[in-house]
Amino acid sequence: MKKAVMYGAGNIGRGFIGKVFSDSGYKVCFIDIDKKLIDAFNKDKEYYVKIVADDFERLEKVKNVYAVDANSDQAVQEIAECDIMATSVGVNALPYIVDNIAKGIRMRMSMGSKPLDIILAENLIDVDARMRQMIYEKLNPEEQKWAEQHLGLVEASIGRMVPPLTEEEREKSPLLIAVEPYSELPVDSLGFKGPIPDLVGLKPFTPFDFYIKRKLFLHNMGHAICAYLGWEKQYQYISEAIRDQVIYNKTKSAMELIVQALAKEYPQIPVKEIEANKDDLLYRFHNRALKDTIERVAKDPIRKLQPNDRLVGAARYCLDSGIRPDEIVEGIAAALKYDNPNDPAAVKIQDDISKFGMDYVLENVLKLDRGSELWDMLKSKLEG
Repeated sequence: MKKAVMYGAGNIGRGFIGKVFSDSGYKVCFIDIDKKLIDAFNKDKEYYVKIVADDFERLEKVKNVYAVDANSDQAVQEIAECDIMATSVGVNALPYIVDNIAKGIRMRMSMGSKPLDIILAENLIDVDARMRQMIYEKLNPEEQKWAEQHLGLVEASIGRMVPPLTEEEREKSPLLIAVEPYSELPVDSLGFKGPIPDLVGLKPFTPFDFYIKRKLFLHNMGHAICAYLGWEKQYQYISEAIRDQVIYNKTKSAMELIVQALAKEYPQIPVKEIEANKDDLLYRFHNRALKDTIERVAKDPIRKLQPNDRLVGAARYCLDSGIRPDEIVEGIAAALKYDNPNDPAAVKIQDDISKFGMDYVLENVLKLDRGSELWDMLKSKLEG
């Protein structure tokens, strides 16, 4: 049986990519540092994924799985011997896994093994270049030369949402995970060094920038605007906020602007396909079974208001396409008013506004130029 390595046994690792590997006929080795999870994998050799939607719920078994400790020599051995690999550890943890990957590459070289392709399920723009740089810092010139020809670092766009489990469900099974039905896995077809694997739901595509922008500026932007507008009306869940007709209309209108911008930049993609994705996202936001909270989606507005992130980045993307982003600007204004006392980033923004004024935040958080079109639009909205 072919073997896959899933580095990271969290929500996406267990609930999405690991299941894709198993469903595609691979034996799956999870690499993680959580002893409780590792022991549970090795005791049961299987786990369940709960697919949840408004109108149904079902359990699906994930078979042929085991786990090894990331701090063990066995982790390096697994990387050296696998047929395919993926990571889902979170952006901040990436520097901590490159040592094992470099050691696995070194061992793989000595074994004369075939190419190693790693699907990077990290939702970070240019994560492939960042990972290659970090890995190469651990390799000598000869090993770098091998990696240049044999190491595929494959960007992926992760759009599957993972709802929280109850305390009772977590106690019953540490491996149980819940996910929404959506399971498409777009990947950069140019990232592979070996043959593109036959994986369930895999959608190889180029130019992959399309999927990166679609995820960030359509999915994440729409989600965020719904959350910040929902906070203003004191909703608790995204599924409640999106059922508010005013919020729905504003979120939909903002997303339609991105559909126009994407269609303009990527004329080779049928506009109906982009519109279908927008409609599917709006439908998925309604899913009560996800129990997706406003606080989770709105969390850390400082990060979400960065110039290349989902809100300001989406507005700039529209302006660059000659599209006036009024509805997105309204969402940015709502994010600047997000005053959740339990969110340190929200508290920081409100403190900065109080102490230094809104112009300071627009310059130092959103990194906007005074007098730019977006600056003027925001100032008009905030002062109106």
